[in-house]
Amino acid sequence: MQTNNSILLVDDDLTSNFIAEKIIKKSGNSKSIQSVKNGKEALNYILENCLSDYKENCPQIILLDLHMPVMDGFDFLKHLSIEMPNYIEAFKIFILTSSSNPKDVEIANQYHIDGYINKPLNAEKVKLLIE
Repeated sequence: MQTNNSILLVDDDLTSNFIAEKIIKKSGNSKSIQSVKNGKEALNYILENCLSDYKENCPQIILLDLHMPVMDGFDFLKHLSIEMPNYIEAFKIFILTSSSNPKDVEIANQYHIDGYINKPLNAEKVKLLIE
């Protein structure tokens, strides 16, 4: 992860987003961090910021929770794969979740993801993302 990366946090847990933002900012490895509360908001954010001529806010990294209202992480990955197949590989997508259910890991690995991280995010886990 380089300093010029934009990061999109997709999580309905505002406390988790607050902590993740603080840790990422402290690491100095991101130019911007945006948060949305569910997969539907994330898809809208990507449509608005990645499919236009002005792509400065298009995230290079997505930290995605799995269990959220409206549209969960699995549905987000499904829709992203179908609706924007050229973009899904352009993002580095890390599942950031409190779920350690092996079934969740199995389903998530059916999509293009770059890693599976258990909450809470901490400096050591951010360092692993960088490497």
